[in-house]
Amino acid sequence: METLESKMGTLIATNNDIKRRVEFAELQGGSASNQVTHWLQEVESMERKVSDTQRDFEEQKNCWKGVFPNYYRRRKISKKSSILIGQVDELITNGKFENGVTEPLPLATNEIPTMPIKGKTAELTRQEIWNCILGTEKRIIGVHGMGGVGKTTIMRNIHNDLSQQSESKHFDCFIWITVSNDVDVNKLQRKIAKELNIDMKEDDDEDGAARKIFNALKRRKKFLLILDDMWKQFDLVEVGIPLPSEENGCKVVLTTRDKGICGPMQAHAIEVRVLSKDESWEFFKNIVGGVILSKDIENLAKGVAKECCNLPLAIKTVGGSMCGVDNAAVWMDALKDLKEANGGFKGIEKVFTPLKFSYTRLGDTLLQYCFLFCSLYPEDHKISANELIKNWIYEGLIDKRGTREDNINKGHTILDQLVKVSMLERCDNDEGARFVKMHDLIRDMAIDITRAENPRSVIYAGRQLQDLSSEFPEDAERISLMDNDIEELSGEPNCQHLLTLFLQENPLQKISPDSYFNHMCSLRVLNLSFTHIKSLPNSVSNLKNLRALHLDNTRELRVFPAGIIPRLSHLEELTMRGSRWKWSSKTGEGAGIEEIMNSTRLAILDIHFQELSDFLQHAKSNKWQTMKRFCLAIGRFVLPTPTVECSFVDIRGCDLIGEENQLLLPDTTQQLFISVCQISSLWHFTRLLHKSELYRCKIVSCKNMEYLMAEEEPLLPDIKELEIFDIPELLVLCKGIPSPDALKSLESLNVFSCDKLKYLLPARLLQQLRCLKSISVSCCTQMKEIVGEEEEMGITREDDNKAMLILSQLQKLEIIALQELKGIFSGVFICNALETITIAYCPELKKLPFSVDNLPCALKEIKGEKEWWDAVEWDHPRTRAHFDSIPKMWRSWYEQIYI
Repeated sequence: METLESKMGTLIATNNDIKRRVEFAELQGGSASNQVTHWLQEVESMERKVSDTQRDFEEQKNCWKGVFPNYYRRRKISKKSSILIGQVDELITNGKFENGVTEPLPLATNEIPTMPIKGKTAELTRQEIWNCILGTEKRIIGVHGMGGVGKTTIMRNIHNDLSQQSESKHFDCFIWITVSNDVDVNKLQRKIAKELNIDMKEDDDEDGAARKIFNALKRRKKFLLILDDMWKQFDLVEVGIPLPSEENGCKVVLTTRDKGICGPMQAHAIEVRVLSKDESWEFFKNIVGGVILSKDIENLAKGVAKECCNLPLAIKTVGGSMCGVDNAAVWMDALKDLKEANGGFKGIEKVFTPLKFSYTRLGDTLLQYCFLFCSLYPEDHKISANELIKNWIYEGLIDKRGTREDNINKGHTILDQLVKVSMLERCDNDEGARFVKMHDLIRDMAIDITRAENPRSVIYAGRQLQDLSSEFPEDAERISLMDNDIEELSGEPNCQHLLTLFLQENPLQKISPDSYFNHMCSLRVLNLSFTHIKSLPNSVSNLKNLRALHLDNTRELRVFPAGIIPRLSHLEELTMRGSRWKWSSKTGEGAGIEEIMNSTRLAILDIHFQELSDFLQHAKSNKWQTMKRFCLAIGRFVLPTPTVECSFVDIRGCDLIGEENQLLLPDTTQQLFISVCQISSLWHFTRLLHKSELYRCKIVSCKNMEYLMAEEEPLLPDIKELEIFDIPELLVLCKGIPSPDALKSLESLNVFSCDKLKYLLPARLLQQLRCLKSISVSCCTQMKEIVGEEEEMGITREDDNKAMLILSQLQKLEIIALQELKGIFSGVFICNALETITIAYCPELKKLPFSVDNLPCALKEIKGEKEWWDAVEWDHPRTRAHFDSIPKMWRSWYEQIYI
């Protein structure tokens, strides 16, 4: 019995060791092999047998206190023990499991059914993703794009191609997980566990599941994990996915409609774009088959293919429904239905399904309503983000209890969300202004929704309509007739619930009767911009809930009736940029400027003053300080509206020298444009001598201006951008040395085509410009030196020491087409932050103001003409070597200016 107990102790120790190995393997995602499971069951049975034998032995030993032992029973127990010892020895031997205690890992390399990739565009995207997967730099890759564009198809092809190349050993295993839209961390863990054959218990919490997944994937060494159709971001570590690294060679690829997921997940974003026009047509023909025989059908078929908007899913669905159709009338009917996006075309709902799913998945009614608002604009229309957000606010979609800035920020947040889920596309302009647009198919889907759901909308934008053959539904909340050929509106539409009415970009001349707007009491946004109306209907005064009235470029507007503005008690925005109607203090039949100045709610104003005197009369009004933004034009001409949202004053074609009073600006003016004016200096604008919000000043084509500012004038202390273009009489920017506060905040100085200007600025003034980041001087035909000698500029020097100029913030120096320029600066020029130098067509310039002791160490790029740079004279070989090491971009001088 002692031998059995000793052997059993060894077996129990082995059993405990095996159990620990199995438990550890399960934590790693493995499972006990059948052999191990059977062995553990055998050990459990052996424990019971030995326990029974021990009990029998103790009972026999205690019989009659051992005086009368049962020798027969003792022999029987001894024999049984000997048999058990042999069985225990066998279990101990079998419990070594030299090949491990778990089943071999499934590699999850099964081929996934898929379509072949169509088109060069998709193939190029596939190759880009392929290169990232097999490369070493990108560890997590985010494949994003709108629903139905082909993300999953591309990834299935890549998965199949890689998994079949087992001999290449790119990865040890391939794992495909379809995430779907309603998945949380636990559900995602269970999807992964099922794919990896991990025994996940019902009571496993997220931490326990994460450990099992983590160890299971670690055991698979180099894995490629594809997370298809992700709708929200996940913390990979929280899920249990080891972070891919160069050391472990693993990769994670996710596909999503929401580009915003890629950033937080540190994924390299790759967009899957729609097909090109030619690719779409070839794909469509392939789907339709050989029915496109006649020229008539071919032209109609091309129209149908075009309506699919180059989207593979739409082409496949619509093309499949037209397969075998050889009747031109049927093709014509299909094209009509698609153009009208009325959902009557068989199969179009299949196209809308993934798109509507994205819409439904927005979840928030606010997001959905804001998204649907975008469908009011014509197809392919670039929508100003600022305009869009303001309209959301005016409609009441964004809670106005916060500040205006809070509401604007909320609007940008909403816009970002819609862009990230591919419901909108970014299409910013070259100036950096933010614009968005809707994909045609998404817009069709949105219009389809608004026909049956709230907010009910009537959308005929961009349809070339000349007249309206039907009345508006009474429950309509949004109506868009913009960008049509409508010349007249008539009747009295009964639209008590209407919030937004877009009539802009029509040759609209007449709205009759004058009571047209009588039954639109809820209207908040009215846009009549770019129309030919001659008179604003009096019934506009009944729009007591109106927040925004847009009359930009109403170049025929001769009558703005008095009394309308005072009755629009909720009006927050009035824009009349480019309108024929100009505001004046003179009394007459029309509205006067006093109506605007007395309006209590106006926050955004864009108007044109009739005369400079009308503007000056109200320039000091406190009204401007209560406004968020104003654009005030004065004079005969109008400059383009700035692309940034700011308050600016635009004075053009005025005699500023002849003005008896000193000129005034509202304190909250942020930009000042002066063009084609008679002006001697900026001294006239006394308000510029004091604290203001002015950060940009641009002066263009002004006569009689010999200098910008004079000695001791504390001019433009907060200006950041100064642009001086085409000032033919300008001799110097500064007459003498001005106050230390002059231009102290200047960051950018741009001087163009000032032919009498010989020097830009003296060193003493430049030294005061501690914020200066950019200097650009071009096409000044008599410019001799950028930093002038003070004696040459009529300034008395205070010492005889060689000048040193330190511009610690200067990042950009641009000198173009200065034919007489002989030097930049004769002294020591130190600019350690300088990143870019551009020099072109300066034939007399032989040297740069840098020596071996003061090299621009931050320099990143040199632009200019190669021939000139090759001829530059250097003070030391090390100086030349430094500049030779900088990347170059060679362009001609006119390319530097005009391209």
